[in-house]
Amino acid sequence: MWEVIVNLLIFLLGLTFLIYGANFFIQASVKMSLLFRLTPLFIGIIIVAFGTSLPELGVGVIAAVKNQKAIALGNIIGSNIANIALILGLCSIFHPLRVKKRIFSKELPLMLLSAVLLYLLSLDMVLSRIDGLVFIAFFILFCIVSFSGAKASIGGIQELDDFKFNRLFSNVKSLPIIIFTAVVSLFFVLWGADLMVRSGVKMALIFNVSPWIVGITIFAIGTSLPELAASLAASFRKVSSISIGNIIGSNIFNILLVLGIVALIRPITIDDAKVISFEMPALLIFSILIYIFMRTSFKISRREGIFLLLSYLVFIIMLIVK
Repeated sequence: MWEVIVNLLIFLLGLTFLIYGANFFIQASVKMSLLFRLTPLFIGIIIVAFGTSLPELGVGVIAAVKNQKAIALGNIIGSNIANIALILGLCSIFHPLRVKKRIFSKELPLMLLSAVLLYLLSLDMVLSRIDGLVFIAFFILFCIVSFSGAKASIGGIQELDDFKFNRLFSNVKSLPIIIFTAVVSLFFVLWGADLMVRSGVKMALIFNVSPWIVGITIFAIGTSLPELAASLAASFRKVSSISIGNIIGSNIFNILLVLGIVALIRPITIDDAKVISFEMPALLIFSILIYIFMRTSFKISRREGIFLLLSYLVFIIMLIVK
């Protein structure tokens, strides 16, 4: 009993480091981006998305090093599904999210492509180092495409007027201080990820639960909390570009960058064929669904948000029953 309590406390401590580390990284990154006058959409898709994907990156790298590949892959698939169904669902329930048409020409198709690419490269039941290089190549292409047109007009910058900075960042304009804060925040993200992986594996052994289930549920929801916090904050302040851009960018980062790095460190073998027949198709369905919702009226309505949220609950129930 004490072993369970101790590992649970370590897990929560690691999760706390992850969330606060990612939050401070986001604050520093957005502040840095504003100094260079980048667009809100670019900030959401690249800067904030990278910051909120740091927990997945940290967990993925640590899990790969410790040969816990099921946690690494399960965390990414579960996190991407949670990003779409849970987070965008909740954000649109609180405030319908308006979608800029520009996102359909570049970023959203690439999010769909990354999900399809993951599925196709997984059909042989292994994500090899070559597959990892393919992911990294597409990620570099994504960054180049997103940076085109990233400079903001005055009107674009004004969309970020309500972005809430911590008291530490509200008046800071020193680039070295901002960079130092980002580096320290990254350290806490990796430390928190290490604590989570260590305690998560031990709890899975204690309760005789598959590391895959732990990765796709507990780890996925835990590491999606920064996306939830960032997107909800942007939604409440009616900055839809950051809410939507954060999720789309985060899903692309998770597959192309995180899985790319993980596969390069250690090839990921898929031990259960049900992953190909259930979890990955579920990710594809949710990705296509959010594309349809955005395309029909260039917004995600409250009704669509409720549908996404209920669909996520059904997915979790089916996952547990399966």
